[in-house]
Amino acid sequence: MAARDTPTLRARERNRLVILDAARRVLADDPGAGMDDIAAAAGMVRRTLYGHFPTRQELVVNLVRAGAEEFIAHLDEIDQCAEDPSVEMAALVLGTWEAAQRFTPVIALARREANEALYTAMEPFNSRVAVLIGHGQRLGVFANDAAPDVLARVVDATAQAFLSAQEDGGAADVAFTALLTLGVPARKARASVRSARTRQGSCDGP
Repeated sequence: MAARDTPTLRARERNRLVILDAARRVLADDPGAGMDDIAAAAGMVRRTLYGHFPTRQELVVNLVRAGAEEFIAHLDEIDQCAEDPSVEMAALVLGTWEAAQRFTPVIALARREANEALYTAMEPFNSRVAVLIGHGQRLGVFANDAAPDVLARVVDATAQAFLSAQEDGGAADVAFTALLTLGVPARKARASVRSARTRQGSCDGP
């Protein structure tokens, strides 16, 4: 029975992913877009869309979760006990920047319509960032002026500021600025960003 159900389940999951991708694109252009607009962009009838997501709110919540999963996946590339946490922090910002740019409209929408869901979805990511910051504080790499969870929110706010201003600097500049907010001296911050970029296969830097 399970084997016969597999193609149907796979098709359903494909449809779900198509809807989420269409919703992300449509809502980026028009945050007020309705379910009809999203169904049309996904190339599906309304009944199929509502079969996956009965309400617009539920669709937005699932978009938030999909974005959070992309962020959380990058944590596997980060050593939270590294000798130089500033390089790990830079690598984390560099690794998640593309996803941050793609999901910016969704995050902005979620802050208005599903803020609790956004907080819950991002909590595993933010908690791990706080652990890395706490490790850096114990090593004297990051400033001890505030608690790690507070500084994790400061790093997030730094990224949001770049996204809101639509800065042209790119991921390296965001990583550099994030390190400055954590109390890393400018020369060291630049070196850490270069190391992180080299590790990811790029030699450019701020």
